[in-house]
Amino acid sequence: MITTSEIAPSPALVPFIRHYAYRQFDTNGADITMPWRASQDTNIIFFFKDVPASLTDQNTGEVLKRGKNCDIVGMSTKYNGCMTFNGKYSFLQIIFQPHGFYTLFNASPVEIADKIVWSGDIFNSDIKLLHEQLSEAISFVDMAELANNWLLRYLTKKKRINYKDRITITANLITKNAGLINLDTLAEYACMSMRNFERIFISETGMSPKQLCCISRFNNALELKLKDPSMEWTSIAHLSGYFDQMHLVKDFKRFCGEAPSALLKHVPLLEENYISRISNR
Repeated sequence: MITTSEIAPSPALVPFIRHYAYRQFDTNGADITMPWRASQDTNIIFFFKDVPASLTDQNTGEVLKRGKNCDIVGMSTKYNGCMTFNGKYSFLQIIFQPHGFYTLFNASPVEIADKIVWSGDIFNSDIKLLHEQLSEAISFVDMAELANNWLLRYLTKKKRINYKDRITITANLITKNAGLINLDTLAEYACMSMRNFERIFISETGMSPKQLCCISRFNNALELKLKDPSMEWTSIAHLSGYFDQMHLVKDFKRFCGEAPSALLKHVPLLEENYISRISNR
């Protein structure tokens, strides 16, 4: 079981950062795997004890990547393989809003979509210093404050931050509404043609508006099941905006590699004990 705590970012960072999460778990010497499923989140992950053993292609068994102590996990548009864990884990995640990584760092999210990238390939040595400071922090609150200060330095370096940026707002509206939102309305709000809206949206978030809607809906359905395991999949499909249960099953196979019922065998990593939790909607 994962023990998880969440803290909201500084108010100035809310349009760009969803929250900070601190997670701990122990595999007790066993190899435990979980799918790297499709996700609307870009993460920077700081590992303080063990690191993930490997990411493998489930079909071929090929090792795609081995973990490092500070990785950037890009938005994932599909099922990307199976992550293996073995050891005692303690790590901090900075979880970005869909447009946040591009806004703060002016880095192309397309280049890291569906990839796990070592932080040193993107950032200078200041992220190594941050990792050292986080490792020495006494509490999660202190870690969050360190992360806030680090991110705010990037924010203040920007010559101009537009908090009413139309891509930031429309992307956040999609995730806030779990994908259940009209794309034509969003394009009109952004004062763009649909073609132009999609082009800019992809270049600045890493996926199309339609992809973000589908993936947000899928993750909302999964979260509903994890919160209430007794809930029937038919009810979840209805609440999540799927046409029917078969539509939900198709998305689960596309975004997680397995049908919904098969996914539940990936325990205990999918079970979380939340010490504190914030709402992102």
